[in-house]
Amino acid sequence: MKGKRGIMKRQRIIMIGLCCLLFAGCSRFIVPEIGAMAQEESRIAYQGDGKYAGVLKTKDLQFDYVLLATDSSARLTGELVFDRSLTDSYPVVKTFFLKMSWLDGDGSVLKTVDISPLQGYLSSVPDQLNIDKKIDTVPGSRFVIFNYYGVFRGEKPDVSEEWAIFFFPFSAP
Repeated sequence: MKGKRGIMKRQRIIMIGLCCLLFAGCSRFIVPEIGAMAQEESRIAYQGDGKYAGVLKTKDLQFDYVLLATDSSARLTGELVFDRSLTDSYPVVKTFFLKMSWLDGDGSVLKTVDISPLQGYLSSVPDQLNIDKKIDTVPGSRFVIFNYYGVFRGEKPDVSEEWAIFFFPFSAP
């Protein structure tokens, strides 16, 4: 019995350590490396000029977007809404970063751009955040993909915890 508890305790310590490393890495604005492979189910088809509309829905948020692309640039507009299961418990945004990556035909990252909405540090979570960004397109792109990282907290910092959210659908190059 004692041996089994020791193993479970060591496993728990290892898991906590791995989570700390993950969150420490994510706090560097979660930028996938050039060449990182995007998970197939998260890729959004892109064929150049045109209008692309869609929804990124995760357990943390919903992002309704429209991407209007031309040869050299694109305009990304959208509305971002955080899930109430997050905001009811953690109604203050400490940080939130939203990224979009351009991918080649194999799903490999060519370039990542910051499309984070503007919001104040330690501000209340708004009902929705609007995004309107002009970005350069990347020649040879066949897909785009989104990822995010954020930290939220309760209204009373001395008694409330922080909660980190992230969506990072990539594997190492």
